Amino acid sequence: MKIVHIAQYLNPGMGYQENLLPYYQQLLGHDVVLLTSTLSNGFNKSKRQFARGETTEQGFRVVRIGVAGELRDKFVLFRDLRTFIETEKPDYIFHHMPTTLSVRTVCQYKKDHPAVFLAVDNHADLTISIENKFLRTLYYNIFWKLFLKLFGAPIDLFFGVTPARCLFLNEELGVQADKIRLLPIGADTDRFQASQTRVEFLARYGLSEDQVLITHGGKMTPDKQIDRILRAFRRIPNENARLLLFGSIEDPAVESLMREDPRIISLGWLNRADTLSVLQHCDFGIWNTRHTTLLEDSLAAGLPMILRYYGSTCHLLDESGFFLYEGSVREIQEKIQLLLDQPGLLADFRRAAQHQKAALSYLAVAAESVQYATAQTPQLIHRKYMSEQFCDTTYEQFRKIKL
Repeated sequence: MKIVHIAQYLNPGMGYQENLLPYYQQLLGHDVVLLTSTLSNGFNKSKRQFARGETTEQGFRVVRIGVAGELRDKFVLFRDLRTFIETEKPDYIFHHMPTTLSVRTVCQYKKDHPAVFLAVDNHADLTISIENKFLRTLYYNIFWKLFLKLFGAPIDLFFGVTPARCLFLNEELGVQADKIRLLPIGADTDRFQASQTRVEFLARYGLSEDQVLITHGGKMTPDKQIDRILRAFRRIPNENARLLLFGSIEDPAVESLMREDPRIISLGWLNRADTLSVLQHCDFGIWNTRHTTLLEDSLAAGLPMILRYYGSTCHLLDESGFFLYEGSVREIQEKIQLLLDQPGLLADFRRAAQHQKAALSYLAVAAESVQYATAQTPQLIHRKYMSEQFCDTTYEQFRKIKL
């Protein structure tokens, strides 16, 4: 099957869905190409401008197309996207994000080529969308909702990458519920490669085998309330516990708390391979606010986790960790203490994490993405993780967590 992905931006070498899903679809034997712009989104001050033309990413073809402009981090204005689609002659178009003007182009192509399967996925939820309610209503509930009503009829299926992002399609953008399926961000199990063995990892950071290693990573800004993790950890007297932080620290409270407890260690900003080493060799991880793709990397590592419960994390744990419902310092402390006091429970979580890693692997996700082209009834991942067992849609913070 010829699968054409269309993404507004591509950050080379990263672990995002547009970097990985095409790779796994190609691994399944399909002919895959990604059409994207000459831009990245400039994550972590990385290079933004790239040359037009063909290149590769993780072994699959990428064609970078010139742009006439952009609304930064939202969408680009492609130059002649239709011609590039015509050249590729797809059987399947996978368009990343519904709130982009190029959706109209792929819908027009679908009208002219009705045998092509057209899917559009969504990565937005209320927790990470525009904060100002008036602007959010204007942008999503009026403009893009009307846009999809006018042009989106040819789309065969919409994919939400988390349960909350499935609800967002229906409740904020007006997409019919029967056209929405959960197709989550997967665990990159095939290419998971830590840069160090456990012995090398412990030696590099001056750690010992008898210590319990807890980790948190990402961009640490005040709005993410990472200071609560540190405050909770400092209340725990266990001398064998270590809290390893990796990523950029942009919160003075976190910097101050680190200096007060030698058990809290900053590893700095790490490349992907070193990040995977941390996740591979720590005992459990904790993320107390919103979703990050580090959670799927942790899945790939088989790492037990403590996560804030809401609609973009609810599918990630299956007897493989604890959820936080308030995110208070006390609640975080209790969950960490419980895992430190009960090593048998932590071992059970790690065994369950191996099953969860397989269930949400990118290989499983890619296989279902292809199956939907021939059978649009809900597949296993949707049936399981959109069920009441995982999704409590009546929970007041399911759609948007309170910070």
